[in-house]
Amino acid sequence: MHTLLKNPSLKLLLARDKLIMQDTFENGLGSWQTDGSWHKVTVDSNADQSSGLDGNLALDCMGAYEAGTVEKTVELQNYGEISFEHYVQNNKNEGTNYLKFYIDDTLKLEIKGPSPWYRCDPIGLTPGEHTLKFEYVLEGAPNEKKAVVDTIVIEEAKDVPCLITTYKPPKPIKNLAKNSILRGYTTYQEMVESDTEIEFVAAFNGLEFHEFMIQSDREFYFVDEFGVCYRGIFEEAPEPKSIALRKVYYVELILVASSKVGIGFC
Repeated sequence: MHTLLKNPSLKLLLARDKLIMQDTFENGLGSWQTDGSWHKVTVDSNADQSSGLDGNLALDCMGAYEAGTVEKTVELQNYGEISFEHYVQNNKNEGTNYLKFYIDDTLKLEIKGPSPWYRCDPIGLTPGEHTLKFEYVLEGAPNEKKAVVDTIVIEEAKDVPCLITTYKPPKPIKNLAKNSILRGYTTYQEMVESDTEIEFVAAFNGLEFHEFMIQSDREFYFVDEFGVCYRGIFEEAPEPKSIALRKVYYVELILVASSKVGIGFC
């Protein structure tokens, strides 16, 4: 069975298996390269002459008052994801200021100020080398405006050793709400934005089957035949069956991903 799994065209991966990077900026910017506008933000210190952010939450962060960029190169051996906390201050609500995040010069996230502290939804990363870049865009005077980023985390996935069979290509889940009204007529509301459903069967040997069942309530990635990566969960309990004298097990699975068909997570 191991030889069959060497180069599968379809892949199932366990998300967030390995921590690749965690930057909390306790000792400065580290390997992040800036044009001079971004710096370590520490309340009531020489690094930050402002009065700080609400609730003194700006201790040991990376921030900017003037427009500019900061970037860093990372490398992943497998699919992964990045998330971070962000805050955009604009106390007077005058002018415009944005925090933008790019992966390989592709815009992935844009936050307009003022915006409270928030941890962004995970953003997908493909295997290989990537350039991460934050850009602070400022229009008007910089008074009482800033952008701050903290706790940048990158986690990498792990291949699930299985053979995927009886595969049905990803399809949209269309949720159509309807309301019954008087006189027997029914009206239909506008269809909500759809998720993606992927149905397949995964075959395991004994030890790998037990490991998968233990972790089956976690989040997974599924890479289809076009190389599109989906991030989702198994909403229904897995249905395992034993074949080949209790040496091979197969599990009927339905992965529900919060992305559109063909777009994916990365």
